[in-house]
Amino acid sequence: MRRKEFNVDDPELYESFLEEQHDGVLTFIGTDGWPKAVPLNYVYHNEVIYFHGSKKGEKITGLASDSRAEFLVYQSHAFIPSYFTDPYLACPATVFFRSVRIRGHVTQVEEAEEKASVLAALLTRMQPEGGYSPIDATDKRYTGSLRGVAVLRLDPEEITGKFKFGQNLSETRREQVIQGLCERDLSDDPDTIKRIRDSAPKCPFSHN
Repeated sequence: MRRKEFNVDDPELYESFLEEQHDGVLTFIGTDGWPKAVPLNYVYHNEVIYFHGSKKGEKITGLASDSRAEFLVYQSHAFIPSYFTDPYLACPATVFFRSVRIRGHVTQVEEAEEKASVLAALLTRMQPEGGYSPIDATDKRYTGSLRGVAVLRLDPEEITGKFKFGQNLSETRREQVIQGLCERDLSDDPDTIKRIRDSAPKCPFSHN
């Protein structure tokens, strides 16, 4: 059952998440009729998902036959042990995470200018320190590479987000989880604690 309290309805939240990440999984129907799941690098650019790859292979062939696809971006933030809130039962064990699913149709980008813009945006995310000549469609050094690479665009028709940080917990249990994370003190736990507090349901009578 999908819990509604974890749903993300604010586009700014899931767009920020998509811009922050650069790895995801693309699912589509292969030419053999079976679902395919392909991990890949992406960039969220101009409100669409772009990715690149070879002009030959199961991804290109499958999407040419059926352009429907779903793309998943997921980040696990912390495993929450059951004993943080219950000394006996295993049931409370869970994972706090963020995920966004995008459903739409994939088309292949043909224009060199759009390809260059996308690949420049992708490399800026992956290699922010620079160390290369700017990717420009008018730069003859990039002409062959731009012609040879496939750039694909997933135009979203539906975007759903799910951010789970204990929104379903009572205030007492939420504080128990925070205390457990404080005592455990793994590298990601301080960030998870902040997200738990930021995601906690606000009291309707609060004046803060």
